[in-house]
Amino acid sequence: SKNAYQSFAVTSPTGQMTALKTLLTENERVKKYGFNPDELERAKKDVMASMEKAYQNREKNESERYVGEYVRNFLEKEPIPGTEWEYDFYKKELPGISLEEVSSLIKNYLHDDNRVVILTGTENDSVPHITEQQVLDLLDEVKTAAIKPQEVAKLPDVLMSTVPKAVAIINETKDPNLGTTTITLANGAVVTYKKTDFKDDEVLMDAYSYGGKSLFDLETFRKVNFATGGLAEAGVNGFSVNDLNKILSGKIANARPSIGNYSEGISGSSTPKDLETLFQLTNLYFTALNRDEKAYQSYVAKQKAFLSTVLANPSIYFQIEYSNYINEGNDRYMGLIPSEKDWEQSDYELAYEKYKELFGNAGDFRFYFVGNFDEDSLRTYAKEYIGSLPSDNNKAKAMYVDHGFRPLSGTHEKIIKKGTDPKSNVLLQFSGEAPYNEKDDHLLKSLGEILTIKLIEKLREEESGVYGVGARGGMDKVPYGSFNFIISFPCGPENVNKLKTAALEELRKIIEKGPEEKDVAKVKETQLIEYKENLKKNRFWLNALKNADYNQLDKSNINRFTKAIDEITIENIQAVANKYLTEGPITAILYPENQE
Repeated sequence: SKNAYQSFAVTSPTGQMTALKTLLTENERVKKYGFNPDELERAKKDVMASMEKAYQNREKNESERYVGEYVRNFLEKEPIPGTEWEYDFYKKELPGISLEEVSSLIKNYLHDDNRVVILTGTENDSVPHITEQQVLDLLDEVKTAAIKPQEVAKLPDVLMSTVPKAVAIINETKDPNLGTTTITLANGAVVTYKKTDFKDDEVLMDAYSYGGKSLFDLETFRKVNFATGGLAEAGVNGFSVNDLNKILSGKIANARPSIGNYSEGISGSSTPKDLETLFQLTNLYFTALNRDEKAYQSYVAKQKAFLSTVLANPSIYFQIEYSNYINEGNDRYMGLIPSEKDWEQSDYELAYEKYKELFGNAGDFRFYFVGNFDEDSLRTYAKEYIGSLPSDNNKAKAMYVDHGFRPLSGTHEKIIKKGTDPKSNVLLQFSGEAPYNEKDDHLLKSLGEILTIKLIEKLREEESGVYGVGARGGMDKVPYGSFNFIISFPCGPENVNKLKTAALEELRKIIEKGPEEKDVAKVKETQLIEYKENLKKNRFWLNALKNADYNQLDKSNINRFTKAIDEITIENIQAVANKYLTEGPITAILYPENQE
């Protein structure tokens, strides 16, 4: 094996030469002037923080971590000294690495005689093709350019110069069965937390408030729908995203706001040591999001670059066209990916104002923390950084709006053609409006697992016609009660009708006769194993607690899931199949463009 140095950038189809020039210029700058002391110290802090996290969790690693090490050991002869040895090694050796050593390292790799420049993109006649000579000329141009040293701006060591004044806890309840505590702060914000020891160095956070983009009128919605995703690219409290990364060097903490169709929220994570930083980031995304259209436009450019190649993928094109088909007539549906026109009509200033409105009343929010934190510290931070957030307790609690549109349901067929390879996709969807039922939701999910077993046996093993097949189902409560059940698989165009018929036949057998006992037993066993494993995962508890409140369900059912598993019977599965899957499906098929 050989060592190699790489620099890369993702850009728009027309921005490749600009990106290449930037990469070459920065490489040349480092080659001429080296790094600065602050850059090295930040890198050391980040590396050591990562090693400390691995060390803290060394007794609770999941199997895949070890598998990865064994694979690298076999393929690349990478030693496996163990996390403790590596941690001690980094503690001993990292401080001794000098600026001169790191700065001079790039000179070992950057030579005129061993460079490879690779430019990739889609074939498009509207985009000028870059020639080899253009690349060679650019290499010479940058090499002889007058490149100046990087200007270094001094940044503070902290995100917030003052700690907000703590507020009182006005209500507190404990659930000993779930191991949770829920506190209500004076500003109305509700915080639920569960202390665990599943991972020694992990704290997870999530929060939501009902409303989201459903609260906007149609004109506003269409102007901000895609724009809201780029608002956080501006940074907070006067710091750019790049500045934040520098200030947070050596810390492991992150937070990210989001605005969905029916709720807005913020999620994040940290180590126990950096819990206060997580709370600070949360506070700042509520109160001090930067207003920076230049950063937003950079986000738009990156999105355009990424999405410009998406439609060339037949499978993705199929998903987009099918979604457009079932949502036809919905003025509030703008597609899975934005078009050039969508970006042109997006209004950054309006999106920013709507963000401030949605995050302007913390009394509407419920926060969730799960992990290995100190409870006293978490309560203190909650009172300071969440309790101090602006709120209006006299204002009615926000609620999402159901605008009344219902996607297509019943029996329909949609043929979609894309690409030239002899590949097809088949999607069979049963869906419709129905009152939400927690038991039926689980039974539909279980039916999907049972049917997947039969489809694998029939379509892949007996018919030898597909490489992957699956069925999945469930129910939603927001914004209205509905069910959804999908069968999907890829196959050759010549096998579409045969395999579609075979798949529906397997479902018909369950509807008429019920599933086989062995398949029911297998699904129950698998769910029980997964449930027992999930009970020891922070992410499971975070999602379960939040989803129960979001859907207004009984949280005690989290601990009673074995009862739900017991309800997976031949009779119940047959009944739920008859209840929801006797009408339909919508059939969507992807064919290559030359298919007759």
